[in-house]
Amino acid sequence: MTRNLDFCAIDVETANYWVASICKIGVARVTEGRVDKQYSTLVDPEEGFNSFNVRLHGIGPGSVSGAPSFDEVFGELFDLLDGKVLVSHTFFDRNAMNGAAQRYGLPILPVTWLDSVAIARRAWPERRGNRGYRLAALAADLGISFRHHDALEDARAAAGVVLYACLETGMDIDDWVREFDRSRARRSRPGEKDVRKASQSSTSRPGQVAAD
Repeated sequence: MTRNLDFCAIDVETANYWVASICKIGVARVTEGRVDKQYSTLVDPEEGFNSFNVRLHGIGPGSVSGAPSFDEVFGELFDLLDGKVLVSHTFFDRNAMNGAAQRYGLPILPVTWLDSVAIARRAWPERRGNRGYRLAALAADLGISFRHHDALEDARAAAGVVLYACLETGMDIDDWVREFDRSRARRSRPGEKDVRKASQSSTSRPGQVAAD
């Protein structure tokens, strides 16, 4: 039986503590288990930059001078991601993308989100309480070389984590989608507390800087 190893991975950098202040987007598209397309763009956040964020990713006001705003790149992203399974390392990137879309009155991307942290926890439970599931630690242990806090590099690393998890577990992308659908269904049964937060309110301040 053919295994489905087709998906995209995304990472964003933000200008400040507001989760919707996207200043860079990186996407790695994986087809049949190989990265076959990469997309990266600076984005004018139309917001001020926080010094902590600038130190983290090296992007500042001068970097985005003349860059398109989020609404100007949204069409390209929609065409690339429409209907895809989309991986992010934690749901910070999902909240940022949804928040930016809401900010500009744009539709939420019609994608199926997967969290590579949740996948890694299933694939390597022994890491809990040890080196953990931070992207840099996972990538180092799996032999994935990348430059951290660059959106495209982080997206490519998250894609690599998922591919290694598929190899480790024998599961493919369809299996992971079903696994987390079942998990959400169990948590949503009547009488049980659903501890999952569907999406943080991304358009209200303050936001949160991604720690991974």
